[in-house]
Amino acid sequence: MSLLLKGVARLSQLEVDTGKDWEAKEITNLRSVAIAMAHGDIAFRGVSVIEKLAADAGKGYSFLRSRGPGLSPVWQDIESLVQYMTGAVNRAAAFDLSIPSPAVSYSAQQASSPPGRASVGVLSPPEPEILVTTLTGPGGAVASSPSLDVPAPVVSRQVAIGTPVSGAIADDGGVQANETAQANNDAANDMTLLPPVPAVDDAYYFGCPSLCDWLELRMGTAGNGTWDIAWEYWNGAAWLPLPDVIDNASGFKVSGTRLVTFTRPLDWVQSTIGGIANLYWMRARVSVYVSIVTQPKGTRAFTWIKH
Repeated sequence: MSLLLKGVARLSQLEVDTGKDWEAKEITNLRSVAIAMAHGDIAFRGVSVIEKLAADAGKGYSFLRSRGPGLSPVWQDIESLVQYMTGAVNRAAAFDLSIPSPAVSYSAQQASSPPGRASVGVLSPPEPEILVTTLTGPGGAVASSPSLDVPAPVVSRQVAIGTPVSGAIADDGGVQANETAQANNDAANDMTLLPPVPAVDDAYYFGCPSLCDWLELRMGTAGNGTWDIAWEYWNGAAWLPLPDVIDNASGFKVSGTRLVTFTRPLDWVQSTIGGIANLYWMRARVSVYVSIVTQPKGTRAFTWIKH
């Protein structure tokens, strides 16, 4: 009604004095903002005044982005929106992808008395594979899409029980000495694996109460000389070579904890050696002898049974 009284019949006839102090209406600078604006600019409410946001086309297209209450809006390039929506596709990406090799710790417990040790487990994780694919998008941008392919580790588990040997006999030219106690204690170098001067067919016998799958021998002193050792088992009629034997003790010529592995014979039978009966015996027999410099000595022995 008040506008009609002033001769204004249409809104288009309304004139606003932008130079007037409109502070009572919380607007103070309409004129200065309007004068400074160019075609395409937009105005927005600042902290206490009207502010201008200049037009910006960006790299291709821009959109107006609100950053939330209390913050000025900004122009955002459309590329940023694509990155957000597609997870970094259609943009140039520079990255440093560092992947440490998996750390595999292997703890080996030795069998003890009373016997025990559960077993041997092997973890073999394949090496990570890093694949970077580069694509060209319709807008000419470059997409780098890193892909990390880590195959699941393959775990093989072999369960075995280790027990002290039930018999240990040193044979020097047919004279047999019971060294079972020596083979089952931790005193170093108390097992005479070979005589001071060996001869062909001298042997050391290891007995286990049940069929076993390998022998663990803790060497105290590695032997030095020229001889060969044949690993054999008793089949009830003769001593035969242990099948598929692998002598990691190298004929008693290396020190440390060593395994003698083999395939369990199907015809292995119990026998009596050195007065110790009802054991499954294997022996390390001198098959060739030339010379000796250092006599090999053992510290302890165990037999292992796979389950």
